[in-house]
Amino acid sequence: MVSLHNRRATSDPRRVLKLPDNLSTEEFLSGCWQKKPLFMPQALSRIRPAVTRNEIGWLATLEDVESRIVFVERGANGLHYRAKSGPFETQYLQGLPKRDWTLLVHDVEKHLPAMRALFAHVSFIPDWRIDDLMVSFAAPGGGVGPHRDQYDVFLCQGTGIRNWQFTTANVASNSAASSDLALLHEFVGDESHDAAAGDVLYLPPGVAHWGTATRACITYSIGMRAPQISDLMQTLAGSIEGNDAFYADPDLEIAEARPGYLSAAATRRARLLLSISDNNSVDLPVILGRFVTQTKEWLTPDGVDELEVDDVIGDIAAAGGLVVHGMARIAFDDRNIYLNGRHLRADPETVSVAARICASRGLQKDDLISMRGSDCGIELLKWLLMHGAFDLNGDK
Repeated sequence: MVSLHNRRATSDPRRVLKLPDNLSTEEFLSGCWQKKPLFMPQALSRIRPAVTRNEIGWLATLEDVESRIVFVERGANGLHYRAKSGPFETQYLQGLPKRDWTLLVHDVEKHLPAMRALFAHVSFIPDWRIDDLMVSFAAPGGGVGPHRDQYDVFLCQGTGIRNWQFTTANVASNSAASSDLALLHEFVGDESHDAAAGDVLYLPPGVAHWGTATRACITYSIGMRAPQISDLMQTLAGSIEGNDAFYADPDLEIAEARPGYLSAAATRRARLLLSISDNNSVDLPVILGRFVTQTKEWLTPDGVDELEVDDVIGDIAAAGGLVVHGMARIAFDDRNIYLNGRHLRADPETVSVAARICASRGLQKDDLISMRGSDCGIELLKWLLMHGAFDLNGDK
């Protein structure tokens, strides 16, 4: 447990998903991304780092960890699903039945930063689009029922076996299946696969799917975030008038997948979503950048007090560098740096520093020395420290 908690995430381009039929990442983006599902047998040689059932259970006992258990109740009228939210007592988890339940833990990479390494498997997707790593343990028969999500997801199978069914057909909602979850009627999928260790299922938004553990299993879900019109209009005057569509990028290109980078194409798509012309004076890049770096209230890292920041800079002067906090969300475009829902206007040199921070999830010693030697560098360093960019305690 401790060793996993303290390890740092590293990115290795050799870890990108092995796509079927010699499909290139460019072909995946043009033919599958936000268009159609794709089952990828043995897309991963192994999942490392990984978590155990006990580690998932430990996370679910913590106050600042979002977790839930979904129980499958079998009756004469079919399956019914009941959800219970955490945190859970250890004794409660130890007393769970032998089958028909799933424990889900959200934002695992924010609590165990080493787990961010799994995002390297989808490094052809801009990382600002990644929301979180959800990890689930399912006892035999466990699942969360037939449903659809409004975001892209890569479902990476760890230990055990899970049967996946999915269909692009329109499946009706079934309010009788659960009072806790938004579920669909049971269906026979266009495809059905028994996912074993290393298999990956990609699902675009809106595709009905249904996963059931045939053996006790652990699944790692890399879920995306997609702003809605209402999200981006919070700082704008106007009304959504019944249309609250999600940001979409079916035209995504591999060149946009620079760590932390918000491309001009992303802004263009946001303008189309909001029906804002290029001549409009709204600073849409800033609106988009601030939103996609927002953190959940209970997952926002503490910043350094303004009165103490100079002392902190002095204390870290001899350090070999700094590591980005596991809960921090950081991004940049050609004119701005974004951190945990805030932004800082920056010159090209400062933006280049931000790009290196995003690429390594850290501030290297050479950049730290350089920043302390210039007014712009000191301004950036103070801003980053005050808004929770770095792990100063070594525990996140």
